[in-house]
Parts: sequence; C-alpha cells; structure tokens
Amino acid sequence: MLSREIVQEALRKRIAFLDKVQPIVECHVVDFLWENHWQKLLPEALRWELEENSVKIVENLQEVFSGNYSKFEQLGQFITNAGCHSLQGVPEIEGLDGIFPKDLQNLKVSDFMTPKKEHEVKKTSQLISWLCKKSSSTTVVIDAGDGKGYLSSCLAFEYNLPVLGLETNANYQKSSKNRIEKLKKKWKLPDREDNYKSLAVTVTSDLNLREITLKSFPKYPEANFCLSGLHTCGDLAVTCLEIFTRDPDVKFLCNIGCCYNLLTKFPMSSFLSAQGVTMTDRARMLACQSLNTILREKSLPSNSLHFRTLFEQLVKAKHPDSSFQQLGKIKSSTFSDYFQRACIKMNLPIFHSQEELDEIFKNYNRTFLDLFYVLRASLAGAIEAVILLDRVHYLLESGVQSKVHLIKLFDYEISPRCYAIVAEKF
Repeated sequence: MLSREIVQEALRKRIAFLDKVQPIVECHVVDFLWENHWQKLLPEALRWELEENSVKIVENLQEVFSGNYSKFEQLGQFITNAGCHSLQGVPEIEGLDGIFPKDLQNLKVSDFMTPKKEHEVKKTSQLISWLCKKSSSTTVVIDAGDGKGYLSSCLAFEYNLPVLGLETNANYQKSSKNRIEKLKKKWKLPDREDNYKSLAVTVTSDLNLREITLKSFPKYPEANFCLSGLHTCGDLAVTCLEIFTRDPDVKFLCNIGCCYNLLTKFPMSSFLSAQGVTMTDRARMLACQSLNTILREKSLPSNSLHFRTLFEQLVKAKHPDSSFQQLGKIKSSTFSDYFQRACIKMNLPIFHSQEELDEIFKNYNRTFLDLFYVLRASLAGAIEAVILLDRVHYLLESGVQSKVHLIKLFDYEISPRCYAIVAEKF
C-alpha cells in the first residue's frame, strides 16, 4: 500500500531527473540534423563513447541496451539511471505474487483473443474477482471503455459477476454483442447469460452509475460498484479516478491506463499543481514508447524519418525561412523521390539532381539518429511514472478513506502498459 510521503518522494526524484534530461525529452526528432541534437543534447563523454563504438552497439543493440554495459560505461550509466526513475525504481510497487499463485489457470472464455489480450484479461479478471470477493454485499462491475467486451465477458461468464460495459464506440459495441452471442452458444451457461449488459454511453465524471445500473440490473438496487478499465484511453483513466472519489457507491477501482498522448488532464494532484508541474505534448507522446518493444522488434527509425530529417537539413541550408508544417507524410522508397515530392508539396524548386541526392544519401550516416532515438525512448518510463504517481497521489489526497496500490499486473514484455491503479474504500 502506498502513502502520500512515499509517492511525494518518488515524484520529486523523477521530476528532478526529467528536468535534467528535459532538452532530450522536448526535442523534435526530425530536427536531429539541423538542430545538431547529437552535439548539443548528449553529454560529451557519452557522445564520445557512442561515436567510438557506434557500429558495434547498433549491431548488438538489444544485448547492449538490455544490460550488457561492461564495455560501455557512459551508456550503461545513462540507461541505468533512466531505468531507476521508471516505476521499476519504486520498491513499494507490488506484484501479484502475494495475491495469486504464480501459475494461474487458463481462461475458459478466451475465444477470439490474441495472446496479448488473453494475458491482460486473465490477470485483470482475477484481480477484479479478488476485489469483489472482499465485499460483503453484491458488487456490480462497471467496465469503462468496454471495447469489444473481452474483460467484461470473462468476468460475467468465468467469474459469475454482474457486469455493465460502458462503450461510446458503436462499432466496438456491435462487435462485443456479436462476440457475446457466440460465447453463449459455445459455453452454454444459461445461469450466467444475464450477467453481462452493455450500454452506449460516454463516461463522464458526473455520470450517475446507480441510475444506469438499476436499468440493467434492477435486482441489485443496493449493490456496490467496482469500476474497472483495461487500458482506458487518455482522459478516460482520469475520469474513472474522479468517479471513484466522488461516488460513495464505487467501493473498488481497478484502472490500467494507456494512450498518454491523448491525455489533457495533467496533473491531477494538488501536490504537482502547486509546484506548477506540466507536461508537453512531446513528453506525453514519448511516454507511450516502450524501449523493450523497440529493442525486441528492432523498430528503429524508418527510412521516412531519416528522409524527413535529411530533407529538412538540405532545405533549411538553402531556404532558412521555410515552414514544414504543411509537409505531412510522404511515402517514398528512395530519398531522391522523397526529396522531389516534398519540394513539390512545399512549392519549392528542386535544387538537387537525382544523382546528387543519391550521393548525399549514400554518404549519410543513419547510425547516430538510430542511437539517439533509442536513448530518448529509454526516458519514456520516467515520464509514465510521473503520470501514474500523480494519479495515485490524487487518490491519496482526495480525502476518501481508501487503500491505494500500484500493481505491476502484466508481463512488461507482453504488455508495456502493465501497471494497475487499485483502490478499495474502507
């Protein structure tokens, strides 16, 4: 269980760290060449080490960035420091070992799920079931952002819980209903068929949960509520926390957020608001990245990013006052083709021949941008930590008597947005 003192100290450390690396966080990667990010933003000792070993590091990227720093002292210090300021560096964050056995049974209601989704639903449903069992009266699960009904159907049919799914996307709701009908036919659970209900509704902080629940489950007029959300997008996660603090009937909360790039409500806590802490669009975009995924899938910057970066350098050298706002995305397989299309789109004369452009790109070294991109991605965890710790502090300072936990719910390698904010009122 987390306390205000623990969360405040964790936030102070991460904000201080992000202040030091703010220029890297806030930079626009497409400006890498023209703004000389390599020279201006990286510590000198780190830059020299990378320049001396760039080819070897890129060839063994996953091995090196996953902890084999023995030959790269400066790189090891940078990555280790970044990792320590992610949520992995908060020892009070809990795992599920103390709640559930390590070997969980396979889900029966796992049809039409990807392995990733099954992993997420399996862990989340068991956690929510455990929460609901702590209540002495009936608990209706209200699933915010129900999507295609993966979590809610599992809770309804596997764990025999009454579940009300709330979803604004009509297509998702239609898919959910179709899937539910197929599950009913396959599993033949007549005593549980009425456990799942779905409503097309936008979840707002002033939504009357009692009113909408009574329409779907009239036989539970005095039920408690467990407000759940598996990867609630952007501000929906914030709204769920606001509902929990406002509505006395919501006894339990289990929220896993995602899509930080769509977040507009930050900070939530008075603690950070009083310090004037804010978060830019670029920082929130960066928080969505996963270093492990980049390394595992070798998802280094695509040719289009390299094309765009090199194009900007050439154009600004020739036309310093050019604006790139209208450039947008351009699909090209070669730099010369990209350059020509981009010039046309910006109403600029094509001031290099195809032969010249081919030679320019042939001599272009993409290694440094690749390394910078990965280094920057390593800071994502620290930004995510600030977002989630801010939400936890909001709950702790709200005046609502509750136990608040931050739980590492999923395997990070499978689902990078793996942390759940769990609260129970007492």
